[in-house]
Amino acid sequence: MLTTHSLNTLHNEMQEAMLALWQQANHRLNTNFPAPKLLLNQRGAIAGSAHLQKNLVKLNPHLLRHNKAEFVQQVLPHELAHLLVFQIHGNTKPHGIEWRNMMTDVFACRPAVRHNLDTSVLPSKSFRYECQCGPINLSKIRHNRVLTGQQQYRCKQCSELLQYSPA
Repeated sequence: MLTTHSLNTLHNEMQEAMLALWQQANHRLNTNFPAPKLLLNQRGAIAGSAHLQKNLVKLNPHLLRHNKAEFVQQVLPHELAHLLVFQIHGNTKPHGIEWRNMMTDVFACRPAVRHNLDTSVLPSKSFRYECQCGPINLSKIRHNRVLTGQQQYRCKQCSELLQYSPA
């Protein structure tokens, strides 16, 4: 589990790495673009995202905690390349030739579009419910519908109303 302290530590480490990569890019491109803002609030199985108009990079803290080196070597350059391409060329294809050239020429990275990080470290997306047949997992969406009173679910085998069973 990520504590506030561990999240702050991760943020500081990634901020430092991001600024070093950004300075390297500005030097190689002979530019002086302002450094982007960094947030550790990317959700789901996405490692990171670049928000072009906001000059912002979001990283997934759960994946980052288990893959710091990969984030510094591949994910940060990937997202920074998107921001730099936007600064220089405006709107282009997300992983087009400009982005691929930025990855290889400026960051000396392979231009991989998708990560291959282990996503089993991500928080559970299901919630345990029970009936007389045993435990049944419901998705977060269905769980939220139960909590808000929008829906009730029954077991497909015994037709008993499912009851939430927090572990």
